[in-house]
Amino acid sequence: MIRRIALWSALITLPLLLLGAAAGGVLLLRQGGLAPYRVPSGGAITTAGDAAEGAYLARIGNCLTCHTVRGGTAFAGGRPFRTDYGTLYSTNLTPDPKTGLGDWSAEAFRHAMRHGVSRHGVLYPAFPYANFAHLTDADLDALFAYLRTLPPVEARPPPNDLRWPASWRGALVGWRMLHYRPAPLPPAPADAPPEWLRGRYLVDGLGHCAMCHGTRGAQGSLPAEGYLAGGRIPGQGWYAPPLDARQLARYDVDQLADYLVTGNGEHGAAYGSMAEVVYTSLRHLRADDARAMATYLKSVPAHGGEARPDTGRFLYAAAQPVANPHNGGRLYQDHCASCHGDGGEGRGRDYPPLRGAVSVTAPDPVNAVRLVLYGGMPPTTDGNPRPHSMPPFAGRLSNAEIAAIVTHIRRNWGEQDRPVSAADVAAYYGIRGD
Repeated sequence: MIRRIALWSALITLPLLLLGAAAGGVLLLRQGGLAPYRVPSGGAITTAGDAAEGAYLARIGNCLTCHTVRGGTAFAGGRPFRTDYGTLYSTNLTPDPKTGLGDWSAEAFRHAMRHGVSRHGVLYPAFPYANFAHLTDADLDALFAYLRTLPPVEARPPPNDLRWPASWRGALVGWRMLHYRPAPLPPAPADAPPEWLRGRYLVDGLGHCAMCHGTRGAQGSLPAEGYLAGGRIPGQGWYAPPLDARQLARYDVDQLADYLVTGNGEHGAAYGSMAEVVYTSLRHLRADDARAMATYLKSVPAHGGEARPDTGRFLYAAAQPVANPHNGGRLYQDHCASCHGDGGEGRGRDYPPLRGAVSVTAPDPVNAVRLVLYGGMPPTTDGNPRPHSMPPFAGRLSNAEIAAIVTHIRRNWGEQDRPVSAADVAAYYGIRGD
């Protein structure tokens, strides 16, 4: 009897194990097979790359922002990145042999950039290796050559503070099997001009724009259907809008190129995370590269066709807001109209319009609430050397009053009917950066 039970158990279990192994093998192949885990050893530490060009590429790739802790040494790492699973800390990119890239070869650098695997193991997908996989050998060598010109700094970042299983790097192999699908850029249209091709290369490669402007899927993944479709930036508490033809329709190519470089324009200004990106990265764009990015972004098809964005994917603190006793229109006239106009039309570049502004039209109200709470200031750039700031109202207005103002401007000039509650505003007090 026992032998018969054991036999039947084996007959049932063996096919399941074989099926699981086959499925695992297929998923392993779909994330690139075993090649990503074969990290090159040896090789030349020096490179023939153009360090001057690498300095430009490092700026456009925004390496400085992610790999520098606030108030710390440039490129020495240690900046925290908060995720749903805990906190990651960026690595040291200086040529220090103990804690940085000092003993890395050019081949190992290219491999880590393209495959997300280094001698230290699988890299967390907060590092945009899926984007950097599109970079040419010449650009990667230029980047590596530039990083080797930096002063070496012995600086080890704090250990990552992550919950299990994210704390175990071996689990990242499973994440890649489920979510990572390396692939070259899709074939370009036959009539695509060089400017469009260059723009796509910068947006999808070095600029890794989808890391903020993509819609996240399960376990923080970036599925293809969420490409540049907009969403809440993980760990930062800002909403990054879609980057497509519909969202950018009010800009012409020259206006959008100017906005990327200056952080300011006729249709609005950059605040929050985007202000940081403009200041540390995009303001350094060459004129032709800025125009190339603008050209490509305005060609991205609108997500969801003509359908309005789904507000249901954004969580509000109060599912059923109670009636707000405050008159949002009257509060707006008292506190906002002198700068932004009675009809939200704004006053030139110094006082941006609210009508059609991203913070007003977005399905997620977090940007509007945060700007009213804490104010904001566009980045200082050559094209906007004396930016005007917006004052904070957190200490002057109650949560209910702020909710009434935000509801008023979003209903009237953003076609967003869902009211913002005092509880929503209170929840956004807890959002913090690094």
